[in-house]
Amino acid sequence: MAKNEVAILDFGSSKITILVGAKTVNNNFKIIAHGSCEYAGFMNGEFIEPENLSSAISYAKNQAENVYGKKIKRLYVGVPTEFCCNTLERISLNLDKRVRIKQKNIDKLFDSANISYDNFEIINKTPIYYLLDDNNRILNPIGCLTSSLSVLASYISVTHDFYKFLDSIFCEVGVYTIELISSALAESLYLIEPELRQNGALLVDCGFITTSVNAVMFEGITDLKSFSLGGGYITSDLMEVLKIPFESAEQLKRKLILSVSPTADDYYEVLVNNQIERFPVKIVNEICLARIDMIAESINKCLDYFKNKVSFDMQVYITGGGLNFIKGVVPHLESVLNRKVVLIAPSPLQFNKPDLSSSLSLIDAALNIEQK
Repeated sequence: MAKNEVAILDFGSSKITILVGAKTVNNNFKIIAHGSCEYAGFMNGEFIEPENLSSAISYAKNQAENVYGKKIKRLYVGVPTEFCCNTLERISLNLDKRVRIKQKNIDKLFDSANISYDNFEIINKTPIYYLLDDNNRILNPIGCLTSSLSVLASYISVTHDFYKFLDSIFCEVGVYTIELISSALAESLYLIEPELRQNGALLVDCGFITTSVNAVMFEGITDLKSFSLGGGYITSDLMEVLKIPFESAEQLKRKLILSVSPTADDYYEVLVNNQIERFPVKIVNEICLARIDMIAESINKCLDYFKNKVSFDMQVYITGGGLNFIKGVVPHLESVLNRKVVLIAPSPLQFNKPDLSSSLSLIDAALNIEQK
């Protein structure tokens, strides 16, 4: 793999994606190769069909390699929140005398903690903020004069069993070097601007069958949680109640407009079994709003579960393909969540789609690791 190029694998709710990408001179992304494969996904912290995972990854990898023209031997693998746990650690280092902080002091600070968790493998550790001897919070202490240095650090881990399982799967498909990255962390740092993270922010990635919720402050995750409920359940409800095929239900979901008060004469039109059928807007919206309320209430339960304080002025940033394509969803979510809600997606125009957030964020994270 050429210098400044990275390959990532993204476990989506219903699709595995492998991308080879690089950054251009204007800090934009260049996607060099792409491969994907639909699969059963995951639920409640487990892959639904683990026996088929290897073949799905292999299919996506072969697609990407055919375009790339080279073998992919190293992969950065995004780990969904359902497989992660998060802890905060306070670490302190006495420097004996006032010195100007260098990177080696920061490295020594983290090394001095020697943190490990039984049966867990740490995949990401990031500082939330540092404290100097004046007890002022600071994001980057390099160059500061102090006699002591402390950090509130965020550690994201996966179980040893999960790590070994992934390692064996990737060995089967011919990838012998992998680095795991929390997808929630990658998305938080890429999608939410640093100034918006200073006092804390909430990121929700609502996918097809799962939703992740995390709180981020400065450069680290303070809490994260997930639940098995996403936009696919809205499609399923439309299928079941209206007795229509999946494709028709998905089209109907994309036509939703929740910001208007429908009359008895308002209808959505979709193709069902090769002919146009009409469905009352009021009935369709009520079906969908019932499921959207369940998703929003589950988000609130996650926030209540968080161990660290989540202030009511923290905005909720929502990404992923589960909710972001529904017109008028923001005011309704705000009424249930009782918070300001912002839909968010990657900023480059050619990638400005919420369902690309996870993959683009992983490329950004992988490139940042390569540059260190």
